[in-house]
This record gives sequence, C-alpha cells and structure tokens, in this order.
Amino acid sequence: MGVPLDLNDTNSLVLAATTSLSSKVVYQQADLLSKIAVDAVMHVADIENSNVDLNDVRVLKKLGGTIDDTELINGIVFKQKASHAAGGPTRIQNAKIGLIQFCLSAPKTDMDNSVVVHDYHQMDRLMEDERKYILRLVRAIKQTGCNVLLIQKSILRDAVSDLSLNFLAKAGILVVRDIERTEIEFISKTLGCKPVATVQSFTAEKLGTAELVEEIST
Repeated sequence: MGVPLDLNDTNSLVLAATTSLSSKVVYQQADLLSKIAVDAVMHVADIENSNVDLNDVRVLKKLGGTIDDTELINGIVFKQKASHAAGGPTRIQNAKIGLIQFCLSAPKTDMDNSVVVHDYHQMDRLMEDERKYILRLVRAIKQTGCNVLLIQKSILRDAVSDLSLNFLAKAGILVVRDIERTEIEFISKTLGCKPVATVQSFTAEKLGTAELVEEIST
C-alpha cells in the first residue's frame, strides 16, 4: 500500500533510503549513504514536474579511500589535476570557467605535407611564429575574463603545449586538461558553460561560474 510522502520531510526520505540500502552490500554504511543519496537527489530534482534525472548525479570513485570517506560535493569533481606548469594557479575564487574544444598548440600540416627547415634562422622564425600564434590565442581567452580553462582531449594532436601552459600560467588561468568528450554535456549542464570549438567563438557569454575552484590533495 502506497503512503503519500512530503518531499520536505527529509527524515522520512532518509528513513526510506536507509531501508532500501539495508538489503545491499553497503548496509553497514546505510546511515551515511542514505543521507548523501537523499541530499544529492533533492539538489537536482525538478519538484514542480515530479521528475529527477539521475544522470545529473555523478559518482566518482577514488582509489585508496573507504566508503566512510564518501562525501557529497555541491558542484563537480574532476579526476584530472590542475596543471602545475610554470607555477600556474590551483585555487581560484569567483571563477569564470571556459570549456574549449580547440587546441592551444601549433597547427600541424596536412598528412601529405611536411615542413623542411634548412637553417637555424628558419627554425628561429618558425618558433617565433608559433609563440605569436599561441600568445594570440591565450590573450583572446584572457580578454573574456576567463580564469579557469577546461580543455577537451584531442586525438589529432596535443590539445595543449608546454608553451601555451606557460602563457596561461602567467595570465593567472587555472587549467584542467584532458577532459573527455563524454563528459562535455555533464560539465556544461553543471557549470553553465558552453563548449567552444573555435577561439573566434570564445566569448564571455559562453563562460560558466563557480564560487570556488581548487585542487585538493588526497
């Protein structure tokens, strides 16, 4: 027999979750996990339409911990670490977050072509052109107010180079690289940012926000 349940009655919701978990492998931690489960679902629930998309809740596993270490983060957690190249920041308050799908590295030639360098002067000019190209990209990103940059992994070439990481660090931008394509939709929905495929399309309107972005050692 069904019994009407008030969604504002947290204690009843936790009790129902605890009863459900008591028959599972994690029954010994049912008291801990039931409250986390209820809080997570209520954070993403569409109460007006009586709907919950459980894809909005992500469970991230970390090697070395126990179930007792489980916690709920009202935000998003990445497996990847922030880039430490050139002393780049690992903590940003009032973050403006960009999500890019273009590469911050020198473009490559077509597969049927190659670049031949005959002397050091040509090599110096080639390196200077690469430096100017990447610096132009970084400046365009910085001008939007972006201070946290998420970079999608590329299969064609390196999505980011040591030189671009150096410029981004000097610009005070926290960088998280190797974002998987399968995570893009979840990240966009959670942070409110829009994936950008070209630097010309990278504008302030495409940025997401967060009160705090930081790297935590575990």
